[in-house]
Amino acid sequence: MPRAVLNRALLLETALPLAPSLLVAGVGGTAVGAGYSSLTASGSLPWTALLVPLTVYAACLLSAATALPLLRRTLRPSELRYT
Repeated sequence: MPRAVLNRALLLETALPLAPSLLVAGVGGTAVGAGYSSLTASGSLPWTALLVPLTVYAACLLSAATALPLLRRTLRPSELRYT
């Protein structure tokens, strides 16, 4: 199997299932933050909290991308035998 296909599959299998869950978490966190801010005296929405899901998504994709160099070994079974 070509290495480009494995790279793309690894990134897609990380990105696609993670996106809906982070979207739900972001919406839920914003709702909780808006509810809490309406109870306190500030009354302003926590707009910076919307950056948290995006940061987590980027961190997860970056951590998955660190595994891409290791896929080269899976393409050559002889390298797997001696490590």
